[in-house]
Amino acid sequence: MRNSRDDPDAAFVTTDVENRQLYRFALEYEMDGKTWATEIWAYSSRDAEDRIAAMRRSLSICGQLYGEVEA
Repeated sequence: MRNSRDDPDAAFVTTDVENRQLYRFALEYEMDGKTWATEIWAYSSRDAEDRIAAMRRSLSICGQLYGEVEA
């Protein structure tokens, strides 16, 4: 159960190599009459909006993923 504090839970916050906090943001879009979702990491709501704008300009597929290796 989520506690009453204002900060996000630990699973939704990380730090970059410069020790700046990144937050997990949910994204939603519609396709073929259905609603889909994905997520990104960003420094703030404004940064998340800027990242979405950059995606609209330049997003492309890199290839299919087949696995993940824990670092």
